[in-house]
Amino acid sequence: MTVKQRAAKAAVLYFVIHMMNEVVCYFMLYRIFRDPAFITMVALLYNCIAFVPQFFWGALRDLMEKFKQGILSVPLLLSGFLIFFVANAEGALFWLSLVLLSTGNAMIHVAGAELTIRTSGGKLTPVAVFVSGGSFGVILGQVLASIDMSFWWIALLCALMMPLVIAGEKLYKNNPRESDECEGFNYVIAGRSAVIVALAVFFIVAVRSYIGYGIPMTWKKTLVESVLFYVFMGIGKALGGFLSDKIGIRKTAFICIIGALPFLVLGDKLMIVSLIGITLFSMTTAVTLGMVISVIKIAPGAAFGVTTVALFAGAIISWFVRSSSLTVNVLILVITSAVCFLLSLYILKPEKEAA
Repeated sequence: MTVKQRAAKAAVLYFVIHMMNEVVCYFMLYRIFRDPAFITMVALLYNCIAFVPQFFWGALRDLMEKFKQGILSVPLLLSGFLIFFVANAEGALFWLSLVLLSTGNAMIHVAGAELTIRTSGGKLTPVAVFVSGGSFGVILGQVLASIDMSFWWIALLCALMMPLVIAGEKLYKNNPRESDECEGFNYVIAGRSAVIVALAVFFIVAVRSYIGYGIPMTWKKTLVESVLFYVFMGIGKALGGFLSDKIGIRKTAFICIIGALPFLVLGDKLMIVSLIGITLFSMTTAVTLGMVISVIKIAPGAAFGVTTVALFAGAIISWFVRSSSLTVNVLILVITSAVCFLLSLYILKPEKEAA
């Protein structure tokens, strides 16, 4: 099997696994019917445990190849899910179910990142496709939770993740050496400090997260409109990887950061305009991953974890810094987008030097 064939199989496999994972998680989360303050606390804890420790789980896999967190993730997800529904969890049992679910979520993310990065031969499409699966799973889980569907079907879906994860581990086995070293990730200008690059990536990802959570979209009122929001977000994440490999990561950065700006600014009340902006700005996922992996090649799992911690930071900021003023939101978009673009120019190699 060639590197390209293995990378394509890894991307498709973990797109499906990632989507199934989010269906399980969001089906449970959207079946929690409590007061708004309690729901906020649940969301905070879930996001914290699901996103922040991915740096730790990724670093652990980088240090210990035999640590297979993907295999561990499914029992954690399933046990948390079943404790919630079968035991009708209350009190400490409820919080235990939430911790198990979110820990399983974190581990499955890192397993997918490790496989799609290490088998990609330096290409960004595989990991971008894997990441995009989450957007489709989030909204599908919400839709299924809103209808009268038995939780046993979702539990079965969760159990079916195990053979797919095992298939991923087999795919990783005997991976061609040249792709496993991540040497193909050479997107950063020589001499740029790894710390500066990591901080820049953290800022850009946090901005993307903040925009996703905090910028008001008055058109998003119905379930159908929410579905479109997540579908276009998922398309953007995958498209960013494809374009980075096709036309170059620096050109893609220009398209997704500067190109998205007018659509985000003008899209508050216009759904199609906003969806174009969301698609374009979601493409930054691949760009930031290309940046951080390029400077942390020996630890791609930890590199991926930098971006997930930033996602959580952006979400937290959006809860405390939010404005209903169109002028303020436009200023936030323009200033943060300009900083993101300048950081990208400072870090990313021109296409002619990227070979």
